[in-house]
Amino acid sequence: MLLPIALLSGTAFAANPFTLWKDRLFGEKPSSPPVARAPDEGVVVLGFDRPERISIGTDAEQRDFPKGKSRFREIELAREFKNIAVRVQVIAESNPQGRGNAVFKPILYVLDDAGKVRDSTLVEPLQIDIRPFKPTRLLACVNLEDVRRFVVATPASAPGKFYESKSRDKLKAASKGGFYYSTDPVKVQLPYVETGKLVIEVTPVKKKGEGC
Repeated sequence: MLLPIALLSGTAFAANPFTLWKDRLFGEKPSSPPVARAPDEGVVVLGFDRPERISIGTDAEQRDFPKGKSRFREIELAREFKNIAVRVQVIAESNPQGRGNAVFKPILYVLDDAGKVRDSTLVEPLQIDIRPFKPTRLLACVNLEDVRRFVVATPASAPGKFYESKSRDKLKAASKGGFYYSTDPVKVQLPYVETGKLVIEVTPVKKKGEGC
């Protein structure tokens, strides 16, 4: 399957929420920073413009949130920032409850100094990225305000439901290596599960809504 050909067209990118991010996402800039791996437990101290792979496993902490109880990881910045853009890649993995792949549906909760939830932002819309020899990913970018600490969790209602991509037309294109790919029309369904892996990158911005 070669769904991302649609994403690589100029028209598709014009409507994409992460246009400024596209070169790094699709590997067009060899100078892009490598993805670091966060510790498997504890608070993740995140620097700017440094993508970090974060795991939310079965041993991750749990707590009650406005959208229900969830396993989560807490992320802390160097200080409070008025506006940031949070770029998220959800990595599809083998479904622990059945066949095929599954994904984690992220929601971000901004915390106050006492650790209470001050605001919540569902990470959407999620755009699917499927390419030969590459892990399937869901991509999104959201903005947060007045934030130093936030957590990545999932709505309690998500597990048992599905991410569903839009139907895509049949596509044909040649790759840079000279190979020729084609796809049939397809609609992708990925079940949401309680755990997963994400790549998160934070960028400070001057105005609300910038960076995505």
